[in-house]
Amino acid sequence: MEFLFDLDDPLQCLEQIYQRLNPMVVSLHPKKIGGRTGPCLGSGLLLTYRDETFIITAEAVLSEICVTHRQKAVACADGRQWPLQDLACASPQYLDIAAIHLPEAWLARHPVTHRFELGQAGPPDPLSSAFTLLLGYPALGPRPAPPLPTGIGIVSRAYRGDSRRSQAMQPLFVEFDSRDILSRARLDKPGLLDYYHLRGAPAISLYHSFQQDSNRLTAYLQGLVCEWDHAGVGAVASSAAQLPGFLDGFLQQLRQGQRHVQDDVATLLARFRR
Repeated sequence: MEFLFDLDDPLQCLEQIYQRLNPMVVSLHPKKIGGRTGPCLGSGLLLTYRDETFIITAEAVLSEICVTHRQKAVACADGRQWPLQDLACASPQYLDIAAIHLPEAWLARHPVTHRFELGQAGPPDPLSSAFTLLLGYPALGPRPAPPLPTGIGIVSRAYRGDSRRSQAMQPLFVEFDSRDILSRARLDKPGLLDYYHLRGAPAISLYHSFQQDSNRLTAYLQGLVCEWDHAGVGAVASSAAQLPGFLDGFLQQLRQGQRHVQDDVATLLARFRR
């Protein structure tokens, strides 16, 4: 996904990109009795890959949906609610990433307008990206929180980290700025760490190529937030570099008639739940 921007006013460009990308980000909630929704469990990204549609989120979020709430959950965006019960879902053991498949029959009943297209080529090096946008919906923590805008778009940068010493996961650290790009409200980092978590929030890399047009940014999915950085600088994101391989395997199993639904996924996640 490409964007043209004004070199003299990059902040305005980021706000416009935020307005384009934010409708692709959903908040995930448990479904309560009487049609109400519970507190936000985390965020996810509406994504297309090989002409199929998914909600991509973190393994911990899918674990809450499947294990705690037996997949009685909804995805919310643009004032709409989409039911997730009985949809096929999967999470590999070697990644903190999870996927919920949205089949054509489901999409016919619940049209989804905004989706992020995942390309076949790998993303550029995180260090070469001009910006990283951390997009998500705050999930309420155990204590009362001060009011914040419903959606969060944080200008940040990503860098490699090997704190988990796992080459398979390829974690990234996302260090964010203290200002919300949409409202220009200051975001208190200790307050965010105390009151909110953004598990499942996508980190979108905006790559600026000097070899092509000088005013062109290309958006890539860099990773998904799996937890806050314990140093309090930002968040830890599981790299999306291996996401295409995981989705290829998931689609192959679906085409062979294998369905990952709440029972088997909940059993698996319950065993490895943190």
